[in-house]
Parts: sequence; C-alpha cells; structure tokens
Amino acid sequence: MKTHFPLARFVAATALACAAVGAQAAEWFPLPVNSTAANGTTSQVQYQALPKAAQPWKICVSFPHMKDPFWLAANYGVVEEAKRLGVKLQVLDAGGYTQLSNQISQIENCAAGGAKAVVIGSISQDGLNNLVAELKKKNIPVVDAFNGIVSKDVGARVLTIPREEGERAGRYLAQKHPAGSKPVKVAWLPGPAGAGWVELFNAGFTSAIKGSAVQIAETKYGDTGKEVQSRLIEDLLQTHKDIDYVVGTAVTAEAAVPVLRARGVAGKVKVVSVYMTPGVYQGLKAKTIDASGMAPVVLTGRIAIDQAVRLIEKKDVLTNVGPVGKVYTPADIGTLKVDTVLAPANFRPTFRVGQ
Repeated sequence: MKTHFPLARFVAATALACAAVGAQAAEWFPLPVNSTAANGTTSQVQYQALPKAAQPWKICVSFPHMKDPFWLAANYGVVEEAKRLGVKLQVLDAGGYTQLSNQISQIENCAAGGAKAVVIGSISQDGLNNLVAELKKKNIPVVDAFNGIVSKDVGARVLTIPREEGERAGRYLAQKHPAGSKPVKVAWLPGPAGAGWVELFNAGFTSAIKGSAVQIAETKYGDTGKEVQSRLIEDLLQTHKDIDYVVGTAVTAEAAVPVLRARGVAGKVKVVSVYMTPGVYQGLKAKTIDASGMAPVVLTGRIAIDQAVRLIEKKDVLTNVGPVGKVYTPADIGTLKVDTVLAPANFRPTFRVGQ
C-alpha cells in the first residue's frame, strides 16, 4: 500500500483533481498544514482534499467520548467530510478515557462489519498497538487522529499535537513575561493525571516557559469536569495568594471565570486556555479570558476522513500532517473562522452517515 510521497507530487496530483470541484470545496481547502517527513523535519504545505470518493466506502471512526465540545467538533468534522466525499461512516463512542477495552472491542466489531478503513482518536498512546497491527494484516488502514498512537503500523497521522498546544500557551506567556521582567506565578491545571495528552500538554508548556519570568506555583491534575476544576482552582487560590494566571484546559478556563469573579480577583488573576471551546470563545469575546490556543479541530476531522479515503484507494498520502494552530486574544478573536474549530450550536452527536 502506498503511504508516503514527495510533497510536490502530492500537491500537484490533487490540484488537478480539485480544479473540477465547486465552491463547496473551497470552503476548507486548500489548507495550510504542517507536514512532518520520515526524517523528522517539518514544513508547511497546502493540503488539497479529494473531490469525491471512488465508491461509498465504509469507514469506522472511534472517539474516546463525545461529552465535550472538542470531540463534538471532531464529530462534526468527520461527518461533514464523509457527506462531501460520499462515503459511509459509523462513529463509535468508547465512553470515556478509562474505557480502552471498550474502544478496542468497538473497533473490532466495526471492522468485522465491513469497514475499509478506521480513524482512531485514541484513548491510549500504546494500548491500541496490537489492534492496529491486526487491522494492517487485514488490509484495513488506520488513520491516527487527534491524540496520537505510537504504533508504526498506522497508515497516516492527522494530529492536533497536544505538545504543540501546550507550547503555544507557554510561548504566549513567555513572550509577555520574558527573562528579566517581573516574575509571574501560574496555577497550572493540564487535566487528568496519566493521560497521554495531558503529559504532552505539560511537556510542551513547561518547555516553552523555561528561561522566562513565568513560574509555575503549583501543578494540579484532575478530571476535566467543571466541578472538579472549580475545586482545584479554589484550592490553589487558597494556598497561593499571589497567583497571576490560571492556565489549563478549556474546562479549567471556563470554571475559573466565575470562581475569580466570586473571589473579587477577576482581571487581577488572568485566565489562559490551552485549547478552545464555545465557552472559551465567548470568554475571549467578553474579555473574561485573556488568551486561548486554537487547533482547528473540525478541519482535523475533515483531513482524517480524506486521508482514510486516500489510503483505501491507494492514492497519494501525506503520512503525518496537522492543521496550523495559533493563540487568540480578545483583540483578534473576531478574525477566527469559528466553523473550523467548533461545531455549530445546533449540531448533535451523529453516529452514522450514508447507512
């Protein structure tokens, strides 16, 4: 199976196909993406999607859950791209980050039901390796999407790259508070302990602030539920009276706003989110949140489905890509193309397309 081609050939081949596509395609591609080669070098290229699938292939998509806006946006992205390409889709909800065995069994059952490719938003970085190897033996390609799988048997990767998200948030603060300026203290809440994406958030953030005037007063791990995050924030503010920033997940940021307001320190203690949700977006517009990283989650889902079709049809594939993200503040949040990041307000979890 073909899996990797020179960037110029990929762009040239798909550009010809895209010339015949109508205005609908132009809504999301060509799209700037970061493409990482086998030697580890990364460059920015323009991603061109296929105009249509050759057949209505069946594709399975597995997500850890769909309880939060991130995975709802991912769901929206894969659903819309399946419709555009004309393929069948079955979306699986594993039930949460503790449900690895459920994710595995759901994927096995879906693959046994005639899937030609599988897109996986993984619960575990290494817990799916045996499954991915088995799927490869059955000529069912796997697209590693959003979270990351360490297996070398995946056909393509389309990742939001949590480490880069952590780095973006850290870099934003480090640039505001460079070495030699007045030190600032951060309450850092990256999410549940032990989760692969949390460790990557943490690695990226701590690396980016190294050598700056940004100091982590304390790191608190916890489930990304608002009650848990609110309690952790309360504990941190009680323990550390000189906190300048609360930084963490989008749920952390959303939970921090009313806590800081109730304590009378809103504005004095600023809030930064690693990634964006509807609540964070509204917080930026209302100027209650100081900054938020943004990974175009909807577009990541779209690319993942396009990559799956390419693998099925043995067409040119960029094996390791990710949409380009950035940090938004209240000053420029009005420039964000919201439908590249968030699902529409009226969108509900969708589990089947074309079936």
